[in-house]
Parts: sequence; structure tokens; C-alpha cells
Amino acid sequence: MGTESLAEHSSSAKRQEEQLLVDRCRRGDKESFAQLMRLHEKQIYNFTYRMLGSEGEAEDLTQDIFIAAFRGIRSFRGEAKFSTWLYRIALNQARNRIKYLSRRNFFARQRKRADYRVNTVSESPEGLPDSAPTPEQWTMTKDLATQVQECLNHIPPQARQILVLRDIQGFSYDELSAMLSLKPGTVKSRLHRARAAMRECLIEKLK
Repeated sequence: MGTESLAEHSSSAKRQEEQLLVDRCRRGDKESFAQLMRLHEKQIYNFTYRMLGSEGEAEDLTQDIFIAAFRGIRSFRGEAKFSTWLYRIALNQARNRIKYLSRRNFFARQRKRADYRVNTVSESPEGLPDSAPTPEQWTMTKDLATQVQECLNHIPPQARQILVLRDIQGFSYDELSAMLSLKPGTVKSRLHRARAAMRECLIEKLK
């Protein structure tokens, strides 16, 4: 069995395992749903954090997504992968949460806090040693990660979601097409615009 066949076999086995868990969930087995959560919670949390830029909000949203999935599990028929179905729920929940938080100026307050951090941080010393990262290097790495998240917060939610799903979480164009109910060509064009907006924001921040 070649490498590709092994990968396909592993993917097929995982999908079969998920389907067994889903079937049990549909019969009311809460432990099977807990197993499904454990399989996907890290990725879902990563998605919600990137969409909202707040650990607390991301934790709450992740919990809401799995509650919605548990309540709607009987509607899942297995035509698509479970992860595709779950991310459709995550996308809808994230859009609603973003609207809710925007009405309460949550993101505007986030930007103000970010501007304050930028204006008060001291300059990092020049020169980077070849040994293990120093506290200064670690700070610089964290600053870059912060700037990336701030730019994600800056671009529109529609662009943010496709950028996170493709460039951070690594979903294929076909998977994105299924999740977003879009043609692959539309996915690619929206991703191109999202990347351009992200690049423009980062260039501005790194001047």
C-alpha cells in the first residue's frame, strides 16, 4: 500500500469512526458527542479566536457552537463530512457573534487597546543572537502575532473567515467550497482579495 493509499485509508477510517459516533449521538449518546468534541475542539477554538481576537469570547463561542451542534445532530445525514457540517454551524455562530459584539463597540475597544500597547511599548534592542530566544526575541515574536491578529480583526468578517480557514487552518478549496456553499472559483477570488487586504494592513503596521 503506497503513501497516498495509506493517507486515503486513514481518512476513510476517521470518517467511518466519526459517522459511528454521530449515529450514536443521534440516539442520544452524550459520551459519543463528547468524543466528537475532543476530536474537533482545538480547531474550532482556533477558528473562533482568530475570528474574534479574544480568548474569553472565543471560549464562549466555541461552547455555543458545540451546544448548537448537539441540538442539531439529528439533522446531520452524512452527505458531507462531519467537519464540514460543524464548520457551517461555526461560521453562522461566528457571524452572529460578530454582529452582536460590533453593536456593543467591542472591536472598537479592542483597537484602542492595541493602539495603546503600540504607543507605549519600548524599542527592542538591536541584534539577535544565534542561541535560544531571549525575552526580547520572544516579545518581538509575540508582537508580530499580535499584529497579525489585529489585522485579522481589521479586515471584514467575510474576508477574515476565508483567510483563517485556508491560510491558518489549511482547508482545501473543495472543503471551503462545501463549507461556504460557494463555487471554487468564487472561493479563490475572495481569498485573493482577503490576502491583499491582509498584506496591506501588515505593511502599514510594520512600517
